[in-house]
Amino acid sequence: METTAVRELEFFHYHSGASIWHRHDPRLKLLELSLWSIMALASSPEVMGVIALILIVLLGISGTRISRMRKPLVFWAIMAFTIILTAGSSGGTGSADRLVIGSCSLPFNPEGLARGALRAARLLTVLMAGQLLSATTDPSDLAAALRKILFFLPSSWSSSLATAISLTLAFIPRILDEAAIIRDAAFSRGLGSRRSPLRRMVSLGLPMAEATLRRADLTTEALLSRCYSENPTLPELRIKIRDLLLSLGVIVPPSVLMMCISCK
Repeated sequence: METTAVRELEFFHYHSGASIWHRHDPRLKLLELSLWSIMALASSPEVMGVIALILIVLLGISGTRISRMRKPLVFWAIMAFTIILTAGSSGGTGSADRLVIGSCSLPFNPEGLARGALRAARLLTVLMAGQLLSATTDPSDLAAALRKILFFLPSSWSSSLATAISLTLAFIPRILDEAAIIRDAAFSRGLGSRRSPLRRMVSLGLPMAEATLRRADLTTEALLSRCYSENPTLPELRIKIRDLLLSLGVIVPPSVLMMCISCK
């Protein structure tokens, strides 16, 4: 059971390391994630491909294995199939835009299939960027970075928002851990495929809600026992020359390519 729980925590969970990307300034990571996401969603396929290549290299440098992304990749595959199928079956009006399977005639649009595949690829790129940030950034460093970025807000607001976001990132793996334990316990007691989906949902959902609330209470008690305040002492962040060089190295290539394509 413990092995299953650990396997559930692989995605969107911080893994300590000493790689250059682990030591990269979290403020620049947030900036790079934002720029990557915008360019991947709004730019040409060539720019998206460059960003995806950069992300694959950085994931390899940081020690993130493909096996850690197995479950999100399954989710992405389902979403990609839905997106491609929906886009491919829209826009077909003429007889040439019909796919005949036996006695069935379905709308078929090759251009829609291409657009759907491109949207699915954009979604995967953003997913990889989120995995890179969460797997290499300590929640406390992320909270400190958010407080620095949100300097224009009142101190109490920026502190509360930064703490909430960092706690959320730290809390998600715990919820997945509880879900794995509850699922294994339920299946070991005979909650198999013969049960109706509604009964399975109720049998798993109620204990999951209870475990989540219990985990939230334990987290609150832990914060209070450590004299948590709205202005905690956070790690000091300093941008070094290597951070700037690394940031330029991962942002400039797709930006230059995007400008060259837009100028044509």
